[in-house]
Amino acid sequence: MTGTKLDGVLPQKEKGYVSVRVKAPAGNLTAEQLEAVAAAAKKYGRDYVGATFRLNLEIPWVKREDAGAVAAALKAAGLETGSTGPTVRSVVACKGTVCRHGCADTQVLARTIEEAQGGRPLPRKIKIGIAGCPNNCSRVQFNDIGLMGRAYPTFDADACIGCGACVRLCREGVVSIDEGTFVFSSERCIGCGDCIAVCPKDAISVREQGLTLFLGGQAGRRVRAGTRLAGLVPEEEVPALVARVIDYFAEHTRKGERLGQMLDRLGPDEVFAALGLER
Repeated sequence: MTGTKLDGVLPQKEKGYVSVRVKAPAGNLTAEQLEAVAAAAKKYGRDYVGATFRLNLEIPWVKREDAGAVAAALKAAGLETGSTGPTVRSVVACKGTVCRHGCADTQVLARTIEEAQGGRPLPRKIKIGIAGCPNNCSRVQFNDIGLMGRAYPTFDADACIGCGACVRLCREGVVSIDEGTFVFSSERCIGCGDCIAVCPKDAISVREQGLTLFLGGQAGRRVRAGTRLAGLVPEEEVPALVARVIDYFAEHTRKGERLGQMLDRLGPDEVFAALGLER
């Protein structure tokens, strides 16, 4: 067995050599799995491993005839190869689950979507990105399906002691203290949720929390920012919504079209209405 691109075996420009792509769900591997990757790189490659933009690992300089042996060694450690070709590619997620800025459990969401949809064959590839907050480390607008965690605040003026912690923290200038009176400019709030966490008296709490959905983004040779949908998607509804979008894409796209190109052809209003979404 020499493997194919769909198996995560990618030809190098050097004749006779391939890189073997190792899937790392949400960018996470156990220490034992990392040791297995390292051992395969030492035995079959040139003793190093590269990281991909989508948080996977690649073992380069593998002789083509050894690709099957590499895949078997990785499988024994509970690892898969892949995330290539016209499929649902590995879900990219920031560390929002443990990051102090995180407004969503990005790691669990990524693994849940990956388990249900990862590697699904499609007419054209689908890339999914998840960011835990508006800092947007995952650049979600440039994925076919992008999700961004947000937490919008509400304020208890009576509980506020005017310490100014939220004022000093807010990068958008949304909150201020004017002659001892708390002022909140809701139209500028981007839902980062940082003010909620910093308040020492719990005068700031969550008014609304969920994820913003972007559809049709694309990077690379053709750049297209995803269209932002109105409102927030509750975290528990995200996996089902992602599945619905992928199902629609699989049924309605034309040969060679990415999701954004399908949106442009059919019209966003038609697609969003069919998906039960609002612009």
